[in-house]
Amino acid sequence: MSVLDKVRRWIDGESAELVLEEAARDAQIKPRSQAEEFIVKIAREVEDVMQKEMVPLPQGTTLIPTEYIIFLSEEDDKDWQGAKRRGLEQGLHHILAERARELAGKKKLKTKSFAIELRVDGTLDAGDLLVQHGWDEPQNPSGNTQILSRPRQTPPAGAPPRQMPPQQDYDQSIPPPPVPNFSDGQQIVPNPSSPNLRDSLHDAPPPILSEAEEMTHVNSRTAALYNLEVWRGGVRQNVVPIFRHEIVIGRGSKSKPVDIALADDPEISRRHLLIILDRTGQYSVINEGRNPTVLNNVELPIGQRVSVNPGQSLNICTYMVRIQPR
Repeated sequence: MSVLDKVRRWIDGESAELVLEEAARDAQIKPRSQAEEFIVKIAREVEDVMQKEMVPLPQGTTLIPTEYIIFLSEEDDKDWQGAKRRGLEQGLHHILAERARELAGKKKLKTKSFAIELRVDGTLDAGDLLVQHGWDEPQNPSGNTQILSRPRQTPPAGAPPRQMPPQQDYDQSIPPPPVPNFSDGQQIVPNPSSPNLRDSLHDAPPPILSEAEEMTHVNSRTAALYNLEVWRGGVRQNVVPIFRHEIVIGRGSKSKPVDIALADDPEISRRHLLIILDRTGQYSVINEGRNPTVLNNVELPIGQRVSVNPGQSLNICTYMVRIQPR
């Protein structure tokens, strides 16, 4: 029996002693370890938050929070690093995904995915933890304005066709109204010697424009500093022109916007990677994600600035990005 199976049975309320005795008989190992107890504790805390915040909708679907931030003590954070930490996050995500479907019951779970992120809270004691939830949705991956086609307006069935109002025939025999009299008793009448308006416009000299009016100022378009290729599953998804010296790549959220959003991968942090182009033309990156960014088969340390050359592959979970110089 795997650790994940035991955790699921513990959360379901089965007797921990029976489960552990069965595991001990099968594998002849110590029934319970500190790591297993820690995983169970986190899973139960997250499940409590998930159950309290679950929103059943009238149309027969259910919503759960889209992200869960788990704060650990400094001691526990140091103990869960590297592959051990990734295994913890992936195991929790697997267990809680099944629990979410079970809690939804017969209703369809409308939330397609959720993210789990581990952080540090220096005020917590060893073994204590705190769980916060969020409802942020991923940003528009393309970052462009979405243009929706406007449906064509069709008249309702049986409606009569639209008709234009009939034109009125004016009696040409009716004389025009008299020219009004003003206070001085004189009438204003048109000057018969004045030229026709069309002729006066035709014969009028062209206006004299100032030098500023004659010249049209055309501003040159800002050139991109470099392009960034975005790949996933061996297929190039996009080539994004970059106009800033520092950009942020990640999953993104309303509270943490990014320049390049990588969607549909819960292992990517909201702010995962920072790419910097300095004034000398040198590129460097800073990994800010909990899951690693891999450069030349080497995991980048968190928070350290590392040089990178154009054309090198930067693997961010299921995505790969590559700098293309101009």
